[in-house]
Amino acid sequence: MTAKPVFQPATCPNLQPRPDWWRVRVDEIDAAVRAVSAGEVARVAVTPNGRNVWAVMYGHQAARHGTGTWAIASNSRNVEAYRTRDPDVQVAMFVCGVHGAEPEATAGAMNLVSLMETGRDLRGAERPGLVELIEQYRLILLPCVNMDGRALSGDTLRGASKEDFVRISQGVWADGTAVGYPACKQYAPLPLDKVRHPGGYPNGDGYNIMHDACPGDLRTAEAAGLLKLIADEQADLIVHMHSHSNGGQVLHPQMLGYPLHERRVLAYQQRIHDALEAAHLRPPPPFGPGGHSGINLVTASSMASGGLSLTFEQSACAEWTFDEAIEEFYVVVETFLRHGLDEPFSPREAVARGRTE
Repeated sequence: MTAKPVFQPATCPNLQPRPDWWRVRVDEIDAAVRAVSAGEVARVAVTPNGRNVWAVMYGHQAARHGTGTWAIASNSRNVEAYRTRDPDVQVAMFVCGVHGAEPEATAGAMNLVSLMETGRDLRGAERPGLVELIEQYRLILLPCVNMDGRALSGDTLRGASKEDFVRISQGVWADGTAVGYPACKQYAPLPLDKVRHPGGYPNGDGYNIMHDACPGDLRTAEAAGLLKLIADEQADLIVHMHSHSNGGQVLHPQMLGYPLHERRVLAYQQRIHDALEAAHLRPPPPFGPGGHSGINLVTASSMASGGLSLTFEQSACAEWTFDEAIEEFYVVVETFLRHGLDEPFSPREAVARGRTE
């Protein structure tokens, strides 16, 4: 068997130095998770390169398992055969670092873990209103799903050129040209023997976890572990946190999705935009009706539990400071949790029947 290539972490000139509280390195994530005492910790998967993928839970306890999966229960006359939890207690999950080169949400999750453990985030800031909101839910944080990709990526891409952003994220072929789009989504896995550097998108075997979503052909332990966790936890909300070169925004609803979920995603596009604007975080206009996202891990997440699943893209550019990135993360979490108290994320009976309310 040919040995798998060994790659060094990507480097890039002119990047902004990280603050001390921007803790996104693999060893920093491991240390913080292992120190958790106020919450619960679960190992979701082990990566191809032997790194642990963690979940941290706060708030209400886990529910008992039902007699069926979401798939079968949603076709019965009783969705409680799957979702056994008190309907007043919802499970909100924030999935960070599926693309390891995108550290913004990982930094946010690490600061939120500190806030829940000590009452202060890693900057020393308090946020009692957010803590009180979380106590009304079962909150699940996955600080970094793609630990292999994170290990090959720097602390930030703030200050990188657009070209370097693409190369560090999506990889470089052996001839020195960027893998880029659409090639980065044409391989499962990326042929590691043909690249100079794989970028931080794929895991240690070259798989883009975000697109490991075909039923019966899951190829990564990370995607399989995440989907099992979503199903076991009966997650009501799954927010996939990514980063891009624009301001923060909720992406289009899924092409294959429940009617009620499409309506919810469009509502949250506007709600998140308005909350970010009120916080002076300079979001772009919401996408609005008409567009749809293709099949990916967001789709599979919804199929695992019947929960509302969507993508939020944070700003990864120098125009937004490190502090603003943390604030953006907090505002997103707060906005979802605040609205979720008045309007359930995914009322399963309505979802299963194809209703919009």
